[in-house]
Amino acid sequence: MRDHWVGIRWRQVDPVLIAAAVSLTFYGIVLVTSATWQYIDQPSLLTNTWFLKQVGFAIVGILLMVACASVHPRVVSTFAYIFYAGSLLALATVLVLGHGSADYGAQRWIEVAGIPLQPSEPAKLAVILVLARILSLGPLDLKLLLVSAATTIAPVMLIYAQPDLGTALSLAVIWVGMIVLGGASARLLATLGVGALVVTPLAWLGLKDYMRDRILIFLDPSADALGQGYNILQAQISIGSGGMFGKGLFEGTQTQLRYLRVSHSDFIFSVLGEEMGFVGALLLFALLATLLFRLLRAFDTADDRFGALLCAGAVSMIGFQAIANLGANVGLIPVVGIPLPFVSYGGSALVTQLAALGLVQATLIRRRMYQFEA
Repeated sequence: MRDHWVGIRWRQVDPVLIAAAVSLTFYGIVLVTSATWQYIDQPSLLTNTWFLKQVGFAIVGILLMVACASVHPRVVSTFAYIFYAGSLLALATVLVLGHGSADYGAQRWIEVAGIPLQPSEPAKLAVILVLARILSLGPLDLKLLLVSAATTIAPVMLIYAQPDLGTALSLAVIWVGMIVLGGASARLLATLGVGALVVTPLAWLGLKDYMRDRILIFLDPSADALGQGYNILQAQISIGSGGMFGKGLFEGTQTQLRYLRVSHSDFIFSVLGEEMGFVGALLLFALLATLLFRLLRAFDTADDRFGALLCAGAVSMIGFQAIANLGANVGLIPVVGIPLPFVSYGGSALVTQLAALGLVQATLIRRRMYQFEA
C-alpha cells in the first residue's frame, strides 16, 4: 500500500517545469560552448573545458534536483537553520581564505577538494529555506517581518563585503518576493516602501566607487566607451547584429573575435542574440516564462505554508535574476554582475537553481499527502 501511494505522489511531479529547466540548461551548454570556442587553440568539445565543466555541473544539478525532490518538506524545514548557519560560516570563510577576480579585490570562491565553489549561490537557497521556516510560524505581522529582515541582512552584508552587489541584491529581492507572496498586508508593504525610500540615500553613499560608476554609466555608455561602458555597447552591437535568425553558432563576430567580454557569463544573452537572432531570443523567453509560470502555479497549489513559501522564494530568485541579466544585456538596467539562470556558465549557480526546483517538486509531490495519511 505504501508503494502504491508513493507511486501516486511521484506522478504529481510537474513534467513541464522539469522540461523547461532541462531545456534551459541544454540551451546554456550550447551557448557557453560557442562563447568559449575562441579561447581554444584547437577547438573541439573534448578540449573545451568550459563545455566539459558545464555538462558536469548540469549532471550534478539534475541528480541533486531528484534528491531534493525525494526529501520530505518537513525534513527540509527541520534542517533550515543548520543550513543557514553553515552558509553564514562559508560566507565568512570566503572573506578570509577566498580567492577570485583581481578586479576591485573581489573574493568570491573557496576551494573544496580542489573544486572552486561560490558560497554566495547556495546562500540564496539557505535564505529561502530559513525565510520559509520563519514566515510559516504564523500570520505575517511586523514581528515576523523584522525577524525575517534581520535574518536576510546578515548574508547580504557578508556577500556585499566580497564585494558582490548583484548577489546581495538577489537576496534582498528574494526576501521582498517572499514577503509579498507570503501575504503581507498593504500596511506592512507601505511601511516597507517608506523604509526603502529612507535608506536609499544611505545605501547609495555606502556603495563602492566602481559600483556607483556602473549604475551611472548605463545612462550614457558612450561617455566611457573604452572603460565601464565598453561591454554595454558591445552587447548592444551583438544583439542588434543578429537580426531575425542570427549569424549562426560559432559565427558571431563580436563573440568569436573577443570584442564581447565575459560572454560566457554575464553577457551570454548577447551571444544568443548575435548567433541565434530574434527567433533564438524568443525561444529563451518562452522557456523562462514557462518556468516562472509553473513555479507560480506550484506556489498557488501548495497545501502547506512552508512549501508555498519555498516556491515563492524560488520564483523570486529566478525571476529577478532573469530580468536583471536580460535588462543589463539590452541596456535597460545597470550591469551588476548577475548571471542568466540555467544558461550562464557557473557550477554553483546552476546546481543551486536545480536544487531549488527539486524542493519545489518535493512540495508538489506531497501536496495531497495529508489526505492519504489521515
